[in-house]
Amino acid sequence: MKSRRLAILELARNDEVLSRLIADSNHQLIYAMAERGSGVEPSVDVGNVKPVQLAEVLRSMGIGKLYEYQYRAYLEITGGRNVIITSGTGTGKTEAFIVPILARALGGRREVVVYPTKALARDQESRFRALAEPLGLRVATYDADTPPEVRRCVYGGDYALVLTNPDMLNTALVHVPAFRRFMSTVDYVVIDEVHVYNGVLGSHLHYLIRRIRRLNPGVRFAAASATIGNPAQYFEGLTESPVVHIDGIRGVRGELIHIMLRPIKRGKLQEVVNLVKLCVELNKKCLVFADSHWMVEVVKRMVNSAGVGDKVAVHRAGLRPDERRRVEDMFKRGELRVVLATPTLELGVDIGDADFAVLATNPPSFIKYLQRAGRVGRRGQRAYVVQVLGDDPMSTYYASHPEEFYNRSPEPMFMEPNNDEIATRHLLAMIKESAVRLSELDEYLRYLVGKLSNEGLVSVRGDRVFLTENGLRAINSFNVIRGNGDVVLIRRRGGGVVGYRELPMAIRELHPGAIYMHGGSTYRVLELDLQRRRAIVTPEDSSDLVTKALYNSNPTVVNVIAESRYRGIPIRYAVLDIEEEVYGYVVKRMSGNETLGEYRLNEPIRYRFRTKGIVLNMPPVQFSAIELRDMVERGKAYHATEHVLISAGEVIVNAAPTDMGGISYPTGHIIIYDSYPGGSGVTRLLMERIDKVIDVAYSIVTSCNCRDGCPRCVYSPYCGNNNRMLSRLNSIKVLEAALRGEEGVDEPPPFEGSIP
Repeated sequence: MKSRRLAILELARNDEVLSRLIADSNHQLIYAMAERGSGVEPSVDVGNVKPVQLAEVLRSMGIGKLYEYQYRAYLEITGGRNVIITSGTGTGKTEAFIVPILARALGGRREVVVYPTKALARDQESRFRALAEPLGLRVATYDADTPPEVRRCVYGGDYALVLTNPDMLNTALVHVPAFRRFMSTVDYVVIDEVHVYNGVLGSHLHYLIRRIRRLNPGVRFAAASATIGNPAQYFEGLTESPVVHIDGIRGVRGELIHIMLRPIKRGKLQEVVNLVKLCVELNKKCLVFADSHWMVEVVKRMVNSAGVGDKVAVHRAGLRPDERRRVEDMFKRGELRVVLATPTLELGVDIGDADFAVLATNPPSFIKYLQRAGRVGRRGQRAYVVQVLGDDPMSTYYASHPEEFYNRSPEPMFMEPNNDEIATRHLLAMIKESAVRLSELDEYLRYLVGKLSNEGLVSVRGDRVFLTENGLRAINSFNVIRGNGDVVLIRRRGGGVVGYRELPMAIRELHPGAIYMHGGSTYRVLELDLQRRRAIVTPEDSSDLVTKALYNSNPTVVNVIAESRYRGIPIRYAVLDIEEEVYGYVVKRMSGNETLGEYRLNEPIRYRFRTKGIVLNMPPVQFSAIELRDMVERGKAYHATEHVLISAGEVIVNAAPTDMGGISYPTGHIIIYDSYPGGSGVTRLLMERIDKVIDVAYSIVTSCNCRDGCPRCVYSPYCGNNNRMLSRLNSIKVLEAALRGEEGVDEPPPFEGSIP
């Protein structure tokens, strides 16, 4: 077998990009691999498609043959079955469902296609029109910008195909009786990009589907997705119905070069900036992906300082929609060479012919890696995906196991239907949309009815459930499903709206004194009013400075949902109340990560939310015969173990870096919780896969060669106390005790609430 180094050199022989990367001694090129097109060709003649006029339109557009998986999807959907289609980016997933639903629409039926965002639905409209209009079928996009006359035609059934998004679907079902009547006549609801609906969004989608089914019991569902680990199981959970899974092809049109590199003589962010400069110099179009808006904003400030900022823009959630559209259009036209994006650009919005994807963070899942890689080379040109490793535990792990990074299988998706926050809102919506009887509800929803009745939001008369005036007011504010609506609006002092930030993250980024970054500009936070959900900021050139909140998380166990064990460790999945308290912040120099000062807030900022999480009773390990010293060493041990379990868990359960929070105690109790109010289901999956999580965590702490803790093993960028009180060596002892099967602590955790 060739050495990894020799394989890289051979690949670089006739490649300028790889040659330039190899010549740079400031980083180590760990891995490079060329992926070529699958070679699968369409083989089924469109003459097999009925009616004949549909086949003729396909031929007129240059589609003479279908892939086998597309034809199978045609047969299953025209046959009236629930279907999920998985296939790689750019392999014709859209045609796989649009051809059969057009065939059904020609029989007088109405079809709805749901995209994750309004922008994506708008972007796809022309693609649908090109096929539908020659057949005499009308297409409309139904969202907040749809003119009243078009809406009336949608309600009247004049459009065979209606494209929309989950927020609009939710709002219209609640508030527009004419739309509810329209949905009661729909034949199929197609959910494209269904892999986006992981965790919380999946919970919302589950209840949206329930609500549609109540109005239209005969409706069928189809979905299209990038490859995921459990497509049939997940979609059956969403729809509560049997589904047929149709597996497509991997993708890749031209040649895709996968590259992994690790900075040696410069920081990770400076490495990303150098790659941006290389793309600008080579006149390549580049997408830089990161999983936090903080990182893309910092990189934007750095490229501004490097003199190429006019060719680079930011695209992320929290920016106004018009700002994001302007960036997309400028990138398509070539006025921008580089876009710094959070996952907002993972989806299928047409952004043109990108050549490079630079991944500034390790994607939280292999699904997301494939999705980001699929955004480049879509015109068949040679393209590059560069994974930049950093000083974090998973980068350390993959630097030693690069083949494992690329040979992973797509992870399973998860969602938590029993999320009180989400289910309550959808239950109120159901009651408003059509009469609800207790006898039709499952045990969980009947429990929620009791809770809502006690809160005065519903009344129960016999078997019927009705909204009260307070319940009606509550549901009238339910317009957005991609959050629970608990967001902080960011306003300029004496000016307009800058953007928004969801809680609880908002209290860490918008406390008084914080430097807030937005689209490359910086602001100083003057005031945070949680009662009014408002932050006041003022523009400030903070140059090379960033701030980081100091905070505590205080949990209360409400009740235990499920229990399991890992060897000798009891694990409980529980409902938790979490109170986050920001008590201060540190000011750092961005370029060197140097701490310049630590400041206390005049008044701590507190936000309390209910979620779900796991409580692990880790084995008790003694580090010293002196009680006070032993208490300190145990605190360092379990704190480090909490960090590394979360780091390992992100990869094992397909989670983003901010999906989970953690709390640890010197007693050996570790709590890992869903960061989203109500719970996302991510920690339940963590409990199910805890054996793999502990194995990877142990590999991280034992493979690092630092003295006793560093960013490559046990430090976390999200640590509330700025990574104080951590010990890698102590964590090794805790994890070894767990692997040996030693019994976990048997006393209750030392915080309010108790575990039965």
